[in-house]
Amino acid sequence: MTLPSFWRQPSFSVAETAELVGVSEVTLRTWLTRAPPGDFLGTKTANRIFFSGREVFYYLLVAQLSAYGVPIRTALYAAAKHATDNLPLDQWLIVRTSRDVTDFELAEDIPATAAPALVLPLRALAIGLIERAAVVYATEGS
Repeated sequence: MTLPSFWRQPSFSVAETAELVGVSEVTLRTWLTRAPPGDFLGTKTANRIFFSGREVFYYLLVAQLSAYGVPIRTALYAAAKHATDNLPLDQWLIVRTSRDVTDFELAEDIPATAAPALVLPLRALAIGLIERAAVVYATEGS
């Protein structure tokens, strides 16, 4: 799959990003104040912040991880490893939390011992996001 131009260029406002990720705008702005890695702060243009599709994918992963119970700072740094300039491979991200330790593992197949764990299909999440983002991007361009 060829990545669309909006995957690398700032194209989505904070409100559009929050909608695509499935969180409130307030939540997204709160995450921005939690010091995510510098590659995911968006691009400021005319006092507005715009995000690329890759950055939106990053925040989608943060939302999934934090919904599972991963502490937000851990989620911010763990998501950065998987939101790259390329589409994720057909891999599963297995997240297990035991006491105060969160373990992240990439797997080609879902292991039989995955329960209890969060199992994220990285490529499927990215493709679904690209499809939803394409609609928003097309609407914005009209």
